[in-house]
Amino acid sequence: MKTNSFRLKIALLSALVSGGLLLVAGAVLWERTYQVELARIDREIRNLGTPHLERIVGGDHWVRFEGALRFVAGTNAAPAFILWVKHEDRVIHQSPHWPKEILPEGFPALTTYEAPDGPKPGEPLPRPPRREEPISVQNPALPRKAPQFYTREADGKDWRIGVMGNPYVTLILGADINEFNAGMAQLRRAYFATLPVALLLVAAGAWLIASRALRPVTALTQTAERITARGLDQRITVRGYEAEFARLITVFNQMMDRLEKGFNQATRFSADASHELKTPLTILQGELEQALQAAEPGSEIQHTYSRLLDEIVHLRAIADKLLLLSQADAGRLPLRCERVDLSRVLADIIEDVHALGPELTVESEIEPDVCVQADSDLIQRVLQNLAANAVKFNREGGRVRLELHREGDNAVLRIANTGVVIPPADRERIFERFYRTAQARESQAGGVGLGLSLAREIIRAHNGDITLEPTRDDLTEFVVQLPLARG
Repeated sequence: MKTNSFRLKIALLSALVSGGLLLVAGAVLWERTYQVELARIDREIRNLGTPHLERIVGGDHWVRFEGALRFVAGTNAAPAFILWVKHEDRVIHQSPHWPKEILPEGFPALTTYEAPDGPKPGEPLPRPPRREEPISVQNPALPRKAPQFYTREADGKDWRIGVMGNPYVTLILGADINEFNAGMAQLRRAYFATLPVALLLVAAGAWLIASRALRPVTALTQTAERITARGLDQRITVRGYEAEFARLITVFNQMMDRLEKGFNQATRFSADASHELKTPLTILQGELEQALQAAEPGSEIQHTYSRLLDEIVHLRAIADKLLLLSQADAGRLPLRCERVDLSRVLADIIEDVHALGPELTVESEIEPDVCVQADSDLIQRVLQNLAANAVKFNREGGRVRLELHREGDNAVLRIANTGVVIPPADRERIFERFYRTAQARESQAGGVGLGLSLAREIIRAHNGDITLEPTRDDLTEFVVQLPLARG
């Protein structure tokens, strides 16, 4: 049967949900960080370029400006900036290392001015400020066009391009952002490297939380596992649990109270009924035996007394079995344990099999001196029941096989017989009380379905077990395991 762990499901689900949220949050955070940093670069480009657009300057100015940019980036470093300047229709400066893949004329023309507003279409251009005078209200700077920014790849590098200008000049200033992109890539790799650790921590935390939340369920499970016919007094303390689980535990304890009460009543009834039946059945048996002896031999009344006596003996056997079962249910099955030589007991059983089924083939393989610590009478009762069943439910001319071996610390007895194969549905219920297979109901052999149930209770009272093995070679096989006697 496939089993699923609720704790594992909670841990995996938490890791999955958290992983999805972390991925989404990480992607949003990374994109936001990228845009913020890119905006910072744009501001730097703008702050570098716009002061040079207040006036009309010559080509030498732009040469000195680019030299200053190289000095800022480091004279030994690769060029970090590129510069292109156009005065009206004439290019007056272009960086020597300007990438061929980037076409300055390919950028959209600037049309929008920053405050103060520039000239409208058709209006004359403003007069450039006088060079010999500082910028002032009387000598105003030229209006600047609103810059536009683009990212382009060229010569294996990524460039952030700022396009800005005034009514006369268009300035394109680019900054190498490879280092910026590398830093962002490193940040992304670091995030994905720590993500599995975070998910493991989330899963571990979810596992611990689920384990703590499931403590009441674990307590219920452990208590249920301890429940047997002799352990119906098991209860769980409600104190210390949350209200939801406290209610569940209370209902469980109340159910156990009802179950224990009903079981005790059924056990007492079975024991009392069996005990009360023994006396009248014993009296009836004695009276019938006397009447049978007094009846005329061969008469009809003698046959009637004989049949009645057989039924009384059968009823006494049922009462004895019910009494033993009730004692086993209550954990009070009387055991007078002693050292029992199973090999000798089984040898006697084999003789009984020969007597009960002389037409059957009996096969045996008995290891000598296999001893157990057990109640001799009860063990013989179990083995006689199994052997009698092997004879009763055999086919004509069939065979019975008995084996006894030591296996580890156990004595293992196997009793098998040929016959009709027990259906799977019956195999699961064959040890239930009063349950009889279709073969047993159709058979003329007596029995009410208590023998195997009593046999299992007796064997389990000796810390052993009895099982019905899967059918093989057309054999129905019962296996009895009992702990070996020490010494």
